[in-house]
Amino acid sequence: MKTEMSLSSNSLQLSVVVPCFNENPHLEVVLLGWLQELREQALSFEIIAVNDGSLDGTGRTLDKLRKENPEIRLVHQLNTGSVRAYRRGYEMARGQYVLSISANGRCEPSDFSSLWNKRLGSQLVLAQRTHRLDSFLSRKLSSFLSSLAYRLFNLKVEEPGIGFRLFMREPVLPLVGQIPIESHSFHWAVTVLVGQNYPSGISEVKVPYRHRIERKSPFRRTSLLKSGWLHLKEAVSLKWQVRGSLAPRATQLIQGVS
Repeated sequence: MKTEMSLSSNSLQLSVVVPCFNENPHLEVVLLGWLQELREQALSFEIIAVNDGSLDGTGRTLDKLRKENPEIRLVHQLNTGSVRAYRRGYEMARGQYVLSISANGRCEPSDFSSLWNKRLGSQLVLAQRTHRLDSFLSRKLSSFLSSLAYRLFNLKVEEPGIGFRLFMREPVLPLVGQIPIESHSFHWAVTVLVGQNYPSGISEVKVPYRHRIERKSPFRRTSLLKSGWLHLKEAVSLKWQVRGSLAPRATQLIQGVS
């Protein structure tokens, strides 16, 4: 396992986390687009690329980009799936804010400013895709996850599980650590925990729907029906976890009053 690091950790405004698995045909174009956008924004930033055991030359492409662009930090790891890759990137982040994107072109650099401009007063800013053109079942799953967040946690957001998101590192990263390492509903659970701890801390920004450069994600995926079932099981478990954490807090408040 090898990690390469660049840039000073002093006063970084933004860390961009991008998991990569067999993305070689289009990865260079995607990352160069993000580098150009962020440089034009005149931000101090880093891009953390997590190569999740790619077999198609993605690692070589990332090594090349890292040598040519000092803003890129790179970690090569065994294939463990997108959730662990995201978590690894979040743990490495040094910026005041963390942006998560995909390597398949679904997140356009031109949409970044919409999220960035909404950051003040928010711990978490979520993209909300408009004019969605994906499958009927995909839209139904998104609707189900939104309903699940509202019914169990009274949280009203359109796409609680979306990966294209911007968050403040210091308040949110400890919440990430509360989620089981094998969680299927990782980003959904992060959204819920932010909503529970910071009731007015979540904002949503409309962005155009983007087709992937490759229609199918190269990461291992479950069926949409199975995904819904796994989200439901993990949501119920998280509900009990949140309920249990509220009891000691209430006791502390009562003791403080007395």
